[in-house]
Amino acid sequence: MELAQEYAFNANELWTLGIAAYAAVISTFLLGWDAYKWLASGPKIDVRAASGMSIVGGAVPDTKTYISLTALNVGDQPTTIVNLGGMYFDSWWRAYITRRKPSKAFIVTEPSQVQRIPYRFEVGDQWMGLVEQTKDFEEEIKGGYLFLILYTAHKGRGHRARVTFKKDSKKSEV
Repeated sequence: MELAQEYAFNANELWTLGIAAYAAVISTFLLGWDAYKWLASGPKIDVRAASGMSIVGGAVPDTKTYISLTALNVGDQPTTIVNLGGMYFDSWWRAYITRRKPSKAFIVTEPSQVQRIPYRFEVGDQWMGLVEQTKDFEEEIKGGYLFLILYTAHKGRGHRARVTFKKDSKKSEV
C-alpha cells in the first residue's frame, strides 16, 4: 500500500488560486448587487391622505369638506394611475395583518377634474385626488380603519394610505 504524497503549491499556483478566489467573491457580490437593483427599480409611489380639506377660491364657493389623497412618483420609471378606491376595516387585524375581507369597499369615479384617470404618472410628478368627506366617512375614520387606495398599472397593485383626522393644535395668542 502506497502512501499519498503531499502536494506542495509553487508560487504561481498560489497566486492563481488567490486571484481566482478574489474574482469569485467579487463576481458573487456584483451578481447580488444587480439582483437588488433589478428588484428595487421601477415606479415608487408615496401616498398620503388628509381629511378635513376645503377648496378655497373659484367662481362658485364650495362649502363641502374633502379627503385629499396626494401621490408622488419617487421611483425611476413612469407608471399609469388607473383607479382610486377605498376600503374600510372594522378591526386592526383585518386592516394590517390579513388585509382581506373589508367591511366596506368603494371606487371613486372622478377623483380629479384636472388630472383625469387614467393618468400618465411620470417620475417626479405629483397627483392629487379628492373624495367628499361625508358623515359616513367621518364615522368610519373614528370607529375603524379607513384607507384610500391608489391603483397603478405597475404590477397591478394598490398603494394605500390610512385616513385619519388631523390633530387639533392649540393656537397661542400673542
